[in-house]
Amino acid sequence: MDAIANKSLVVVENVSKRFGVTQALDDVSASFLAGEVHALMGENGAGKSTLGKVIAGLHRQDRGTVFVDGHELRPGSIDDAYARGVRIVHQELAQCPNLTVAENLCLHDMPTNRFGLIDRRSMNERASELVHQLEPGIDVTRPLGALSPGWRQICQIAAALEDRGENGGCGPRVIVFDEPTSSLSIAEVNRLLEIVRSLAERGLTVLYVSHRMGEIFACCDRVTVLRDGRFVATSRVADIDEPTLVEQMIGRRVAATTAKGLSRQSGTSHLAPSEPSDGAKRASGLRVESMASPGKLASVSFEVAPGEVVGIGGLVGAGRSELLDAVFGLDGASSGIVEIEGKAIPSHSPSAAIRAGVGYVPEDRKQQGLFFQLGIDENIVAPVMSMLASTGGIRRRSDESRLVDERIRSFQVKAASPASLPGSLSGGNQQKLLLARWMGKRTRVLLLDEPTRGIDVGTKSEIYKIVRDAADKGVAVLLVSSEMPELLHLSDRILVMCDGRISGELRGEQMTQANILRLATMESAAATAADC
Repeated sequence: MDAIANKSLVVVENVSKRFGVTQALDDVSASFLAGEVHALMGENGAGKSTLGKVIAGLHRQDRGTVFVDGHELRPGSIDDAYARGVRIVHQELAQCPNLTVAENLCLHDMPTNRFGLIDRRSMNERASELVHQLEPGIDVTRPLGALSPGWRQICQIAAALEDRGENGGCGPRVIVFDEPTSSLSIAEVNRLLEIVRSLAERGLTVLYVSHRMGEIFACCDRVTVLRDGRFVATSRVADIDEPTLVEQMIGRRVAATTAKGLSRQSGTSHLAPSEPSDGAKRASGLRVESMASPGKLASVSFEVAPGEVVGIGGLVGAGRSELLDAVFGLDGASSGIVEIEGKAIPSHSPSAAIRAGVGYVPEDRKQQGLFFQLGIDENIVAPVMSMLASTGGIRRRSDESRLVDERIRSFQVKAASPASLPGSLSGGNQQKLLLARWMGKRTRVLLLDEPTRGIDVGTKSEIYKIVRDAADKGVAVLLVSSEMPELLHLSDRILVMCDGRISGELRGEQMTQANILRLATMESAAATAADC
């Protein structure tokens, strides 16, 4: 940071905010410098996102004040915050998927010609100028819903970078990034971090909420930790290490969880030999043969043994999520064979997959995962309701209640009551709720797509243990993750995808970030195989 960073652009004084019985913020004070990237960290529910939304005017604090460049913001006033240059990029996508990228980016101010009609050429040019600084490959004339979640997130970030000073406000001076990289590929993350640093170098204040430690240490200048809605500490990133930061966040040290058979010695990892479990001696837990889908997948075949965690690596758009959709029966255009413990299941039938013991935790819990208008209890029993019902199809409420209570307890879902709506839960508890839905005695195969997206380090450790425990009980786990350390941490072996195909398989000491990236980008696959 240069001299401009000596001035506090944003000051928060004694801010408190309550939601019902939950004290989200409790007398929090902090300052954020011009020209710095300032991380906000804490467990899910610690109050970091709430603080960002108070600064942006999305939440009205119960008491306390927020200043931007000496100007006291009106509590809960989005207009006042925006006029002072405060922008926010949300973790969850808030867009119109049926409209084009350009229409989404220009909704606030559609350009018109002299006849009062929409000037689509000007609209597309304006949108291209915004979004192509992040990702030149995005076609702004395409419907937003046709893009991958990663590219949709990029479009949302691009919208926050627009300078609308000519309309009475000012350009962005403060940008709150709330988990901006949760659905981005490695290349997209690196590009975003470059942009974040360039914004700080121009004198902007960047508040950066992320649970990815690598991003914090690579990009941020200072870090403020919140716990249970209270301020814990502000430190220079250069003066703190990861174990200390984690301890500040959760108040305890997190024990390492390693993949089955994986031993760590002298900073390296290798696959240690182990006797196969009884489950591993049976037929493959999951066998997929010649799975294909036009424009998505090209003859993908693999097996996952009971008790094994197989990771799927690759870049956004490689076909990882599409593969899980096809295996679960969601892709009506797919072809191929899916067998569960030696028995083929009908194609294009999620209900058949569920009856066969397949559980699926999708990438986007808001759009694809949870029923937000139903209670926690209804969310848990939804896949197995018919199996718990009587012969005549009458619901057995007592059996359902026992199942719900057992799942909430086993997965430590923190909620006021089983009838509470998922929207009242933190992101981490929403994710644990999804796992609780799919992981039961009938589960034979578990499909996990970005299972720790937007999850704090404490809850992430809990989910790692849940996944390993499931494998230890004989469940075949297929794991998609864009976080390299997570993929290496949990997987017994890794299949890497590129352009809808499996470009290679890595085991033991072959499982490194460099090898995953080389296979993911198809940079001399033959040389990779030889080197491995």
